Amino acid sequence: MHLLPQTPLDWVLLAVGLATAIIIAVAMQDFFLESRVASPRVRAMQDVSVVFAVSHFGVIVLRGSAGPNWAIAGIGMYVAATLLFLSALEAARRVQLPRTFVEDPLPKALVTTGPFALIRHPFYVAYSIAWLATPVATHGPMVTVFALIAITGYAVAARREERQLEDRFGELYRTYKLGTGMVLPSLGRLFAGRSSN
Repeated sequence: MHLLPQTPLDWVLLAVGLATAIIIAVAMQDFFLESRVASPRVRAMQDVSVVFAVSHFGVIVLRGSAGPNWAIAGIGMYVAATLLFLSALEAARRVQLPRTFVEDPLPKALVTTGPFALIRHPFYVAYSIAWLATPVATHGPMVTVFALIAITGYAVAARREERQLEDRFGELYRTYKLGTGMVLPSLGRLFAGRSSN
């Protein structure tokens, strides 16, 4: 066990991971809406997420990557997560969205541009990629478990949100669902875009 990252790539992995976490944390405070009702369950989940995030960075600092190729993979995943997150943020900037597991308020409009044109949950996909970056880079078993717990939470939230959005927007949302993938782009949509060129 080391007290600091031992290689330049591990330092880059740590820096890129921290940058990703800071960008997401700032957006959580400045962009997403808090619940109108203080929920102990939501607060507890937010606190657990902070503990999980700190553990990820602790593993990078104390354990380091599993090797240069794994560090590069983790760095790439953090960059991909950040780019997807920022593009989803840009697409949704005119619609106030609630945080994860916040039931009220619901968005007043559907976001169907940017990455939302291909997948219905780009924020959750970005978070999931970020959560997986450290386990991929370090092969740490505990951070892998933490990442899988977080991703399971996003899957539950996505399913719940889909029901809420279908209740709120009806046929408009059902039509949107048919043309997009939940977390991966619909193959039909991808190939339809190519054949029209």
